[in-house]
Amino acid sequence: MRKLLFLLVIMMAFGGVLGLLMRQDSGYVLLAYNGVTVETSIWVLAAAMIITLFALSWIKRILFIALRPSNSLAKVTGNLAQKRASRNTIRGMLELVGGNWNKAEKLLTNSAEKVPYPLINYISAAYAASEQDEHERSKALLRAAHKSTPEAEFAIGFAQSQIQIKQEHYEGALASLLRLQKLKPKHKQVLKMLVTVYTKLKDWDALLTLTPMLKKDGIFDEDNMLELEKNAFLALLDKIKFRNKLGQNSKELVSDVERLWNKLDTLSQDDRMRQLYAQTLIHFGDNDKAEQFIRNSLGQKWSESLIYEYGNVRQQTAKKQLTHCEQWLKKEPSSATLYLVCGRLSQSLMLWGKARDYYEQALSLDAHNEALAELSRLLKAMGDTKASQELMMINLNQASEQLKPLPLPTH
Repeated sequence: MRKLLFLLVIMMAFGGVLGLLMRQDSGYVLLAYNGVTVETSIWVLAAAMIITLFALSWIKRILFIALRPSNSLAKVTGNLAQKRASRNTIRGMLELVGGNWNKAEKLLTNSAEKVPYPLINYISAAYAASEQDEHERSKALLRAAHKSTPEAEFAIGFAQSQIQIKQEHYEGALASLLRLQKLKPKHKQVLKMLVTVYTKLKDWDALLTLTPMLKKDGIFDEDNMLELEKNAFLALLDKIKFRNKLGQNSKELVSDVERLWNKLDTLSQDDRMRQLYAQTLIHFGDNDKAEQFIRNSLGQKWSESLIYEYGNVRQQTAKKQLTHCEQWLKKEPSSATLYLVCGRLSQSLMLWGKARDYYEQALSLDAHNEALAELSRLLKAMGDTKASQELMMINLNQASEQLKPLPLPTH
């Protein structure tokens, strides 16, 4: 504030002195050129020169701005173009989210070269083109994205993979994803997309190579991992069974089944898969491994389906099997299936009375159990024809109850 007052005082003093000088002597100036004469005071001439210099300075500045490409005017117009392009980009993204693919593609493509980061425009426009099934145009936009930002290889490749999967070009998507995996081996979305592509291509062996990483990094939860491994196990098991039909050695096939099962350790949580594995071992004739697997599995987690398969194991150690079953009865006294298996093992050992008792106990727990047929057959062989026939009638009546209600002839 003091500086401003001081400056005003000086200007007023200078103006006062200048005014006195102009009043005392205004001076005289005569200019003549080619017959034209101009007369004025020296003070007017000085003022005219100052005004002229000031005007020339502004003219020079205006010309400088207008003639240089990197001038302020260019910056102003450039900023306006960028703002317009940015608005169009936002509009394009909104149209993309709203599903207006054609308009979104046009807005994003036309404004791509006028925004600071054209990569976003080109990738988004490629998605929009893909939604319109304009595959070649989508590829061209991705190439433009790479040309504008070569260092964004991963982002462009990721977008390309998503578009290829949507278009069901799984071979191309696999090639793209494998390149991305080299760049970022633990990228969760890349691994998920690889699972999708391998599943679609039914490349189960390649899929199995991913399962350790999927488990380690927690990319899939337990339910998803179980579903994934079940699909792989069933598909590969079908291949192994087909080799069995072609006459390949059963021992080799059992080894392949074992290796496959050990890779997919999540399957041990599923009763159906455990039963299928046991059935496969029995089917290929390796009853020892089947018996051992079932016994170990039941020690970890009880399963009615597995104990049923235990009764289908055919080996020379039926007495040991019966001993194991009788020990399990102490822990599972309400299992009708376990009593059925005990009855069958007893019958295989020619322990007729014991087999009969076990069958009857199974029926007391479950009247629809297979023990009904087994007991009827045993009683008939033991000479108790009446009891056998009564059981056969019960079995027949139970079967009739399951029939559909249909009209019957009347007498």
